[in-house]
Parts: sequence; structure tokens; C-alpha cells
Amino acid sequence: MVEGMRVEFKREYAETIRKTVVAFANTEGGTIYIGIDDDGCIVGVDDPDDVQKKVVSSCHDGIAPDIMPFFSCNRTVMDGKDVIVVDVGRGTSCPYYLQNKGIRPEGVYVRRGSASIPASQAEILHMIRVTGDAHYEEERSLVQELSFPALERVFAERGLELGAAQMRTLGIRAADGEYTNLGRLLSESCAHTIKVAVFQGTTKTVFKKRKEFGGSLLTQATEVADYLDLLNGTRSEIHGMRRTDVREYPPEALREALINAIVHREYALSGSTLVSLFDHAVEILSLGGLPEGLTYDDMMAGASIQRNPHLANIFYRLEYIEAYGTGVRKMLECYRGTGAEPTFLVTDNAFKVTLPNLAFLRDRAETSNGRDASDVVRESSSHAFGKDEAVQRAARPGEKEILSALAAGCTTRRALQEATGFSLTKTRNILSELVAAHRVCREGNGRNVRYALR
Repeated sequence: MVEGMRVEFKREYAETIRKTVVAFANTEGGTIYIGIDDDGCIVGVDDPDDVQKKVVSSCHDGIAPDIMPFFSCNRTVMDGKDVIVVDVGRGTSCPYYLQNKGIRPEGVYVRRGSASIPASQAEILHMIRVTGDAHYEEERSLVQELSFPALERVFAERGLELGAAQMRTLGIRAADGEYTNLGRLLSESCAHTIKVAVFQGTTKTVFKKRKEFGGSLLTQATEVADYLDLLNGTRSEIHGMRRTDVREYPPEALREALINAIVHREYALSGSTLVSLFDHAVEILSLGGLPEGLTYDDMMAGASIQRNPHLANIFYRLEYIEAYGTGVRKMLECYRGTGAEPTFLVTDNAFKVTLPNLAFLRDRAETSNGRDASDVVRESSSHAFGKDEAVQRAARPGEKEILSALAAGCTTRRALQEATGFSLTKTRNILSELVAAHRVCREGNGRNVRYALR
């Protein structure tokens, strides 16, 4: 026997064996032999009963979720010497992790060749998605000393009870009374923040101001919404004898984009939600792409899969959201008739919403030297700006192939994907940018969506 992908030798017992058990459970399973040296020499163990007890106790108490259904620890004899054989199957609740480290690279291990190495955040996210969307918020929090002043205040304002029983029903506490990750997200010990940055011009070259918001997600939602409302300027327009105040961004669209970023982001990934304000637009970037099983076309048609159903339920009960699956439609409706529209960029691990600044677009249209205002609005909403005037947007990689396929008669996303050989994500993102740039038109909803050259 030699060490490899599914075989590991240990001369003697050590608590580090848990890393190998976790790695096997997260990958393809494997066997650990305690009492065999790294070179394959059988040395045996002096007290096999004691070693068995230590292995079982260490893995039962130190690994989460419960690894025991996929774990066995037996004694055998090789060359007349006692050897402990630990068999580990691939688990069904990946990622498995060291309880004292949590669902982080330093706690989650995978097998690569004959080595057990920390998993990357992308690998952890993939395991969470495959296992189930609600996995993270239901896991026990590694921090149990939690306080909930913001949550208690908001529940009291709504006339809702928040005792131990209600916390279990809402998913803030587990059945055993321990706080879950959802509890930590709603507590003052929430590890995630929202960073808001205001930039000069239309690029991220020069900062004007920046601010970071922490604490409970409820506090972050309220404080960031209030801050964005202050930054959302008002323009006065005179129509005859009447004066009308118009906001730079439709307040409802801005609020929906923010709440969606909070409720639907992937909290198993570390990192802040980013809000970037430019002269011409605001971008809100949250971690985590679309939930498993939901496509871009599904989202645009109004379909919704909750990545964090317990968190979404609490935001719904507290009236932070009015209904499930309506955020994208509301944002689009807020821009109807303006000549501009929000754009949505989806990658495997991120989701970005861009809302055009309507006052900025109108100013550009008014100073366009007689050009049709709608043309300037379209150029502006696709971020096609130089320092002094609108310029032609540089072609993105892959756009030429998509445009050629459209010209050849391909009208559906699937047909375009097959014609170009691009992945689903790449095809979808290129189409989204071409639609935002008004070079391609999109008609229909769901399975009936069709694309055509403008």
C-alpha cells in the first residue's frame, strides 16, 4: 500500500487526524491507517482500545455536521501488529469542518493527491450550493455570546414577541437552544459589513467619501438606506407654473436593490457588500451568484429561490420586504418610460445591480447639441463616457461572436450558447451587457425570451 488520494498513513494517533477525516468526507472518502509509518512500514499501536476511543471521541465532538453515519473505526492485525483502520465515506452534508474553526478555509479541508489541504472559498461555496441553499444560516454559530438590541427593538415596534420559543421558530436558535448563524447575522456580533463609497466622475479613480456599516443586518439595512437617501440628490423641474422635485434615483428602486443584496447574498463567504456611487450610476455588489436551480431568465421572469429563507422570512415579517420575488420587477418598473433601465450582472460568486442616475442622464441629454435625447440616455446608461463626452463603448470579449450568431438567425440564449460554444454564465452576461448598451433587444419572459439585433 502507498499513500494517495484515498489512503493516509499515521504512525500514531494525533488530533490532527480530524483534518484528514474532514478532507475525505468532503472529497471522495478514504481510509486512514494508524500504526503505519509514512514509508508504509507497519509499526502498530501499543494500546488499540485507547486509540479507538480517542479517534471516535475526537471526530464525534470536533467535526460538524455529524460525521458518524459515514465513519467507522476498527482494529485489525497486520504483520502480527495492531493497526487501527478508520474508514470515511463521502458525506452528504458537505462541507464538513472542524468545529473550533468553522466554515472557513482553515476549518474545511479537501483531498488533493496524498495531501489534505484547506478548501478555497469557491470550493466551500460550491459544496454549500450542492448540499442545500439554507445550509449556512441553519448551522450553529461559533460565537454564542450574542445580544440582539436592534432585533428586539424592531420586534417591539411591530408588536411582535421575541422569546426563546419565537427564536427557535424563526431559526435564530436551533432545537437545542444554541444560536445559529442566522442568529449571529441578526446580532450585534454580525461579522459582515456594508461598505459605501462615493467616487468622483464615472470611474473608481478618485474617492470623495467612504463609510462602513456594521452590526445587526437590520441595523445595516436601516442605516445604509438612510445614508443612500441623503446621497440621492433632488432636481427641481419646472413645467408651466408647477415645480416638480425629481430624485436622481427612484427611491424604491434604490431600496429594493439594497434589500435584495442583504437578503440574498451568500454569507458563507467572507467579505463586504459594496455600494459604489458614481456621477452617472450606483452599483450594488453582493457575494454569491444566483441560487442553485435559478437562471438569469428565471429571475427576469419573476421567479425566486431563497438562498436564506429564514432571513427572508424575518425581513418579510418586519415589512422590510413586501413580497417574495418582486425586487427585480420593481426596479425595472421604477425606470419604465425613462429611456434607461437597471442592469444585472451575474457571475458564479457575485451579483451586481447597476441603477442609472436619471438626473445625470437628463443633463447629458440637454447638453447634447440638438441630438436626440434618447440616444444620449442610452449611451449614458451603458456607462459609455469619456471625461468630456459620450464615446463608443469598447467591445467586450465574446461580443463579436454573439453578434455574429444573432445576425445568422440565432434568437434564444440556448441557440446562442450552442453557436458560440460559450458557457451559460458567459453567454448570459454578454447578452445582459449588449441589452444594457441597446445593441441588442430582448423580448418576452421566461422560456419565451428572444434576442435580436437593434
